[in-house]
Amino acid sequence: MTDDNSSPHKSGVRTDHHLVTLDKHKSAYRDKENSESSHSSSEHSLTAVLKQLDPDKDAGKVDIGDIMDTLNSKGFGPLIFAPALIAIMPTGGIPGVPTVCGIIIILISIQMLFGKERPWLPQFVDNISFDEDKLHKGVNIASKATRWIDKVVKPRLKSLTSNKAKKVAAALCIFAALAMIPLELIPFAVMIPAASVILFAIALITEDGYVFLAGLLLNLVTIYFLITQVLL
Repeated sequence: MTDDNSSPHKSGVRTDHHLVTLDKHKSAYRDKENSESSHSSSEHSLTAVLKQLDPDKDAGKVDIGDIMDTLNSKGFGPLIFAPALIAIMPTGGIPGVPTVCGIIIILISIQMLFGKERPWLPQFVDNISFDEDKLHKGVNIASKATRWIDKVVKPRLKSLTSNKAKKVAAALCIFAALAMIPLELIPFAVMIPAASVILFAIALITEDGYVFLAGLLLNLVTIYFLITQVLL
């Protein structure tokens, strides 16, 4: 009699135990998915890249070498994104800065074109510095845009962000960076090729093929601008 009464009770306890264990497994799986999703989104986040560019307060001057060292582990996308952004921000108004940024993009893109894993820059380029306050203000302005961009861009058309496509992007970035040098003489003209490089960098960071196509379109605009404003 005792065995008959205790059997359903034990069965119920076992069932409850299995349900609790199942809930724990489901909760752990959801936590893992959320963690992986968060890690993936941070890997493809432009705002995260910008935060790394933002200098410490009271830094005074910021060296290009310090910026490159900070972004070195993130691949080539952020490394060409940074100088192109500097050229398009208020810092780009300093004479010579767009040209220096163009040279940096060229050097990095050549190395990307030939499949080098870690880029190298000459020491004199590493030592070039500019005002921390202008960079800080530029990062704050740009971060408002990148927060919106991060919501829109996502990995798609991955054939345009493959290794072969990255080499095409590198060649197009070299052209755009070369165009930045003569276009610095025309007010605001450098923004067109710099924006093209930024779009290619965004495509590399976010693995978004549509952004790659937008960068290609701006490259064509750069060609038109060079022909009409510089060559003719």
